[in-house]
Amino acid sequence: MEGWIQVLIIIGIYCAIVLAVGVFSRDKGKMSLENYFVGNRSIGPFVAYFTYVATFHSSFAFLGAAGKLYSSGIDFFATMTSCIVSPMMIYLIGRPVWHLGKKYGYMTQGDLLGDYYQSKALRTVVALVSLVFLIPYLQAQIIGGGHIFESVTGGRIPFTWGCIILYAVIIGYILLGGFKAVAWTDTIQGIMMIILVWIAGGVILGKVEGTLDWTNIMRTMAEKYGDRLLIPVEKWPIFMTTFLSLFGISVYPPSFQRFYAVKNPKTLKWLAVTSPIYLIFFYVPIMVVAFLGVIHMPGVNAPDQILPLMLSKYSTPLLTGLVMAGALAATMSSADSQLHAASSIFTIDLFKPFSRKPVSDKKSLLVGRITIVVIALIALLLSQFSSSLIMSISAFALGGCLQVLPSLIGAIYWKRGTKAGALAGLIAGVAVVLLTQFVWKTPFGISISSGAWGLLVNALTFVIVSLLTPKPDPAQVEKFHGFLAAVNREQDEAKAQKRAARA
Repeated sequence: MEGWIQVLIIIGIYCAIVLAVGVFSRDKGKMSLENYFVGNRSIGPFVAYFTYVATFHSSFAFLGAAGKLYSSGIDFFATMTSCIVSPMMIYLIGRPVWHLGKKYGYMTQGDLLGDYYQSKALRTVVALVSLVFLIPYLQAQIIGGGHIFESVTGGRIPFTWGCIILYAVIIGYILLGGFKAVAWTDTIQGIMMIILVWIAGGVILGKVEGTLDWTNIMRTMAEKYGDRLLIPVEKWPIFMTTFLSLFGISVYPPSFQRFYAVKNPKTLKWLAVTSPIYLIFFYVPIMVVAFLGVIHMPGVNAPDQILPLMLSKYSTPLLTGLVMAGALAATMSSADSQLHAASSIFTIDLFKPFSRKPVSDKKSLLVGRITIVVIALIALLLSQFSSSLIMSISAFALGGCLQVLPSLIGAIYWKRGTKAGALAGLIAGVAVVLLTQFVWKTPFGISISSGAWGLLVNALTFVIVSLLTPKPDPAQVEKFHGFLAAVNREQDEAKAQKRAARA
């Protein structure tokens, strides 16, 4: 049997498994909105851990990361920095969001922000911004899936058909099981990814170097490709601000929804501490394979395909199939979360508020499922017209999602933030992201990421407009800030009682 057929069979078995998970993870009783969109707020620590890290890692983890390291070197490590710092946002935002969601039934960002600022307009803008920037990120996942199928079959399954297969499998299990299907498939995918990427790195390293010691690789890189191990001074601004844009991973809608879905806030604290271990540990073998590609397979025209190309050359069809199933897992684990989040945003923040009559859960769920199919189709079509690196698309999309942060900080921590300030800041920030991404790419001769420019303008606008407009309704401030203060007092008292009991 030809190698590519073996690889395709393994990937086919994997796709069948995730579809089966979608069938068996769904509730047998009546499906509610809270169940379908946030899993009845019942996700435990084990599943929460893997659905978070798997959602964090997408096509860029296997394909984009290797491609970026191959083409330009260690400036990719801005992403690794974000893997350490971004989970700290769980401490700042995740816990209070969980308490507010549990208390008031929120399921999306727009749900929470629209209520706090008492603004249907803000809720709508937040929803539209989220959808606009989720689609490019989803597009990057479908591009990754298309590359995987094309690479492992030697072009026998062309890029377009690879994208279509990925599209069909993902929407299949999301439509069947909702959030729980996404969370459980993410768990399988997260475990697969970390195991298989290390096996792949070890096998390729052993085959090429004859040892698992990669000292010689770094020595060769330093001697022959030293420019890829250094970040020139002029690139430091864009390097550090790309990291800032990627900070948006912790507040982009799929991650944010997991703050609502966990069983208790202790799970979020555990996530903040432990998830960086997985997120950083993942990239070590990716770096080794990428640098081996630089040395032994120079001149690849499509850098995002360096990992499958190295596997095809230096490993067996069985391992190639397993690792590419892992790469497909990385793609699916983000794409399913993005589609599911987009569905909840459209249904809860756009469809229901603008409906003239009360909408039943049954009708809302139907709209949500239709939304999944339509948005995935849009991303599928866009994937056929983009030649950009997966990493570049992802960074741009996350920079846009980051623009919700100032108004979110206001709702949780700053009592002086106003509806006008939040709306003006968000609109200004998104406008600047688009302007500096596509038109004015180096404002004032300064090269920093579009997401960072947007966040700077957004935060300044939010603060200035808030201070110039009337203070927010005291009742709303008490509803949020007063409630969170009471929660903090209760927790402090409980800790004090435990310490006294031990003494």
